[in-house]
Amino acid sequence: MNGFAKNVLLFHLMGLVVALAWIHGGTRPELLFPVVPWLTLPILEWLLVYPQVKKNESLLDARRRVWRALARDPLTYVAVLFAVTLVIPLFNVAEAPRFVAESGEWVASAPPVAWLPFCTDTNAHGTLLLWFFPAMIAVFAAKHGLLKKAKRILLETVCWCGGGLAVLGFAQLWSGTDSIFWMTPMESYFFSSFGYPNLAGAYFTLAFALSFGVWFQQMTEVSELFSENLQAMLDPPSKLKVNRMLVPVVLCLAAAIATLSRAAILLCVILVVVFVVYGLLFTWKRMPVGLRVVVLSSIGGILFCVTALFFALKLEDLKQEISTINLESITDRVTGREYYHTRVARAIWGDYPVFGVGGWGYPSYTLAYVTPEERLQQVGGANVHNDSLQFLLEQGVVGYGLMVMFALLLFGGMAWQVLAFCRVKRAQARSRGRRSPSWFYLTPPVTVAAWVGTTATVCHSFGDLPFRSPAVLVVWLLAFVCVTGWVPAVKKS
Repeated sequence: MNGFAKNVLLFHLMGLVVALAWIHGGTRPELLFPVVPWLTLPILEWLLVYPQVKKNESLLDARRRVWRALARDPLTYVAVLFAVTLVIPLFNVAEAPRFVAESGEWVASAPPVAWLPFCTDTNAHGTLLLWFFPAMIAVFAAKHGLLKKAKRILLETVCWCGGGLAVLGFAQLWSGTDSIFWMTPMESYFFSSFGYPNLAGAYFTLAFALSFGVWFQQMTEVSELFSENLQAMLDPPSKLKVNRMLVPVVLCLAAAIATLSRAAILLCVILVVVFVVYGLLFTWKRMPVGLRVVVLSSIGGILFCVTALFFALKLEDLKQEISTINLESITDRVTGREYYHTRVARAIWGDYPVFGVGGWGYPSYTLAYVTPEERLQQVGGANVHNDSLQFLLEQGVVGYGLMVMFALLLFGGMAWQVLAFCRVKRAQARSRGRRSPSWFYLTPPVTVAAWVGTTATVCHSFGDLPFRSPAVLVVWLLAFVCVTGWVPAVKKS
């Protein structure tokens, strides 16, 4: 099997990740439809027909391994059930609520089959298929079709994609254009390929966390600070090659702040503090004095570069956004108490608790639930600005529950591999009469960074809608799968 055939699944996954990010962050369905399905379907085909082959394994054996793993994976059945709940509404359409002048009331008609999931607009609801189907198929392809090295390459691709988008964003700022890609005019502030700054902020914040994790993982391996060096049997790479990941680290951090998203700015500050503290705790006791100087210099250099970048950018706008970040504004945003969105979303879900009102059903039902005074609030009326609430009212307890279950199983799979590795290594140390190494030092740093970064996205989602961008969604899901490429496969002795 030649190199292309061996890595064809990886190439398609890389193409999907890049396409979703560069095509307006995946928020333009009319642009996604001609591209994304034709990237997704081959990924499913290559997963089933041409998965990556292990050493001393035939292609037929690899196929059987993948098919068997898919059949045994609980994620498969959760994904199938969720897919069914997304497809049924396309054939079970209800009329949107309408105002009856005679009675002065809003009337919502029932769908043809009242006890099945439904929607009010098949085009709007179909957009969700462009988000979730590619993301779920990408997860299965990466989890079962890629080997560990390919998973590492895929996550690095995510990081460099974020860096490329950051360069695009800064180029657009410096040029003074008011159009995305210098082609699509925008009436409000935007950054890079994202028309909505908060989506851009969520994407670059997550990319920053993952980039830091990859860099720190590679740095500790080469410096022999990580207990299990995956490259122990290979020639160690040069310091320049290892530290190349500092480029997307700096670019993504700077880009997250340049989006002027208050949530992204706040989360990035928190992430920087967490990563600096974690990095020092992880390495300080075991690094020589010279390396300590290098680490502290690297931290100082990163902070200096990020600060210097903004002397030529929208510093006044940044100061203005930072000045509005306080506990009261954060609480208002998360609770939604200053706007009608949260109250209306809860009311809609209360009337349609099981299957919800379908994808993008919130705008169709809003007018039937708002008061005359609330209709004067014209702030983001198309969304709840809380991902959990919006998905809950759109998909109901069933659909939202399946989404949460899918995410928990993904996280659980990553955590279980890390836990199993740590337990085996500690048991091996005890069997040899040695002191058991700490869990803290056995856990691969990239898995910690992924957990911190994905948690930051979840926190962001309580006050906005980052998961309604498939670019963010697919990276968030793939993070749990790809970081396992750094978890060594060990056997009990």
